[in-house]
Amino acid sequence: MGMETIALIAILVAFGIFMSLREAKAKQGKIAEAFSGRDPKTEQQFFESYFLSEGVPFSVVSGVRRILEEHLDADLSRLEAVDDFSKNLGFFWNYDSMADVEIVSALEKEFSIKITDQEAAATRTVREIVNLVWGKKRPAIK
Repeated sequence: MGMETIALIAILVAFGIFMSLREAKAKQGKIAEAFSGRDPKTEQQFFESYFLSEGVPFSVVSGVRRILEEHLDADLSRLEAVDDFSKNLGFFWNYDSMADVEIVSALEKEFSIKITDQEAAATRTVREIVNLVWGKKRPAIK
């Protein structure tokens, strides 16, 4: 391998690192903007604030939130049940276009359920995701 090839590879690697860091910073800015003015909630506080009164088990709520955090690679402690992945959180898809598919797959695996393409496409808010999972889990628990 010649020196020119090694230099070109080094430039490409450096550029890739620069672009990756730039993208990560932009994503963090979008997250900060989307959650601006909100206090963080623990898993328990999130559950009690939005789902306890609806009878959804803590394990479903915490499992959904954990999967979202893992596959969106973001701290979602300031997430609310009304947050909408087609509106205020839609920017996540700009950073990982396959995240939605990965989330559906992880939900199916975690909760031993099947989510159709139509159900996934119609599910936009955090509340809708939790209720979809719980609606599919509930018959198995009764």
